[in-house]
Amino acid sequence: MANHQPVLFLSFFLIFNFAFCQKKSLQTQYTSEKITVDGKLDEEVWKTTNVAKDFVMFNPDNGKPENPDQKTHVRIVYTNEAIYVAAELFDSEPNKILKEISPRDDTGTADFFGVFINGFNDGQQDYRFYVTAAGVQLDCLYTESNGEDFSLNSIWNSKTKITDKGWQVEMRIPYAALRFSQEAKQTWGINFLREVRRTRFNYTWNLIDNKIDNQSNQAGMLSGIENIKTPTRLFFIPYTSYYVNANSKLKTYGELKGGLDVKYGINDAFTLDVILIPDFGQTKFDNVILNLGPFEQQFNENRPFFTEGTDLFSKGDLVYSRRIGGSPTRQASFSTDEEVTKEPSNVALLNALKVSGRTKSGLGIGVLNAVTDNTYADITNTVTGATRIEKIESFANYNVLVFDQRFRKNSSVSFINTNVTRNGDFRDANVSALLFDLNTKKNTYNLSGNYKYSIVNDAGKVNDTQGFSYNLYAAETTGKFRYGAGFNYVSDNFDINDLGFNNQTHYHSINTNTSYRILKSNNLFNSFQVGLYNFAEFDNRTGRIQRYQTN
Repeated sequence: MANHQPVLFLSFFLIFNFAFCQKKSLQTQYTSEKITVDGKLDEEVWKTTNVAKDFVMFNPDNGKPENPDQKTHVRIVYTNEAIYVAAELFDSEPNKILKEISPRDDTGTADFFGVFINGFNDGQQDYRFYVTAAGVQLDCLYTESNGEDFSLNSIWNSKTKITDKGWQVEMRIPYAALRFSQEAKQTWGINFLREVRRTRFNYTWNLIDNKIDNQSNQAGMLSGIENIKTPTRLFFIPYTSYYVNANSKLKTYGELKGGLDVKYGINDAFTLDVILIPDFGQTKFDNVILNLGPFEQQFNENRPFFTEGTDLFSKGDLVYSRRIGGSPTRQASFSTDEEVTKEPSNVALLNALKVSGRTKSGLGIGVLNAVTDNTYADITNTVTGATRIEKIESFANYNVLVFDQRFRKNSSVSFINTNVTRNGDFRDANVSALLFDLNTKKNTYNLSGNYKYSIVNDAGKVNDTQGFSYNLYAAETTGKFRYGAGFNYVSDNFDINDLGFNNQTHYHSINTNTSYRILKSNNLFNSFQVGLYNFAEFDNRTGRIQRYQTN
């Protein structure tokens, strides 16, 4: 017997380890029953479909089984148009469920439930849909590099209902709000999150181990979606607007505008967005900012066309979409006896289109193209009254091309090119970049970096201006103790500002970090983390330090 004990112990350890590490699986089913999204869960199909249950705590006691008084049961069915999610969130004290009403994409101080869907099951990107106990919707695109991007605003339905057993959620998520492969039999990555707001306890269906710095890779699996016949994703959104301009010095006149937005699903993975003769008059205005610094102010993008599908186009931080239709590149020139009577602050955008999606093999492809019109300033001679016009921005084409290959469910390599071509004697610019983000199989170590190269053909200069930058970062990303170090170099002539945003060049920097955290709560803290972060920046010409921080 003594000879068999090590073997038996090892077998038990392997079985236990496998059981602990394996991903949960939920089998869904097709339904032809009409489901009314009302939060009541009274359709017959909800009584027969499989249940996702036995949630575990995400925070603060990572891995601890759910509180028996706050169990969570989730069911999923599908049709040819959408998936339906029904969640029962039990609570022994339903009168204490927090349900503050808040704006969209803001949980406020309310209990909430969320579903995370990865249609490619590649462990790197989730479409996340949340509903609070007050019925407020939140939706975002989650990636490990950018976190939750709430600029996504899909069209989907949800309804909540408070009961004597807790609260319930019913959701309808159309396929148009998701991206997935064209396989006959689908296998999606899926997870569910619940927060009990009054205790700040978070629970997930499939364990997200906080020792590992990768959430999407720790999702469960959804199977059973087969042979769906998705409808054509084609949307026409026409607009018309009429502007009246008048003041004491200007004769009243009106201006009629019209245009069209088109969204077309090339297939279930790729989408075409087109905007013709856009008018962003309904877009919210920028906040007024008093800029006392020497650098240009960077603003958020408020135009809907440019806030959708931003994941691919944000790679490498080379695209600042406010450049498209932004300020003219030149200012009007005038003599002492002239004055500028009209100088547009923005360039007119004629049209724009983008195609984005991802193949079954994990290759993401993004193409963005936009065209802007000639822009002129009016200049008046104060002596003779004669008026002339001067071109301050020429007809221009903006183009972005992205290839992003994901592999091993936690790593990627990307190539990005941005190009701005202007007509006539105005400047042209081109930037290319290669990026990589590599993680070990168990997400223990990370190595990431990039190389960027810029070429600017400026009018009046004999030679093109060329510049480059590169970055390298390595880190240990799991466990209680974590650390990392990075190096960045930017040359003098590196210039991405025709389509990107950068206000400093000709420097190199190093950064280091080390941190300690508890992974489970103790008698003193639900969570605790302490870290030391150092950053030093040097001038390339002198080698002198020009900025230093220790936090």
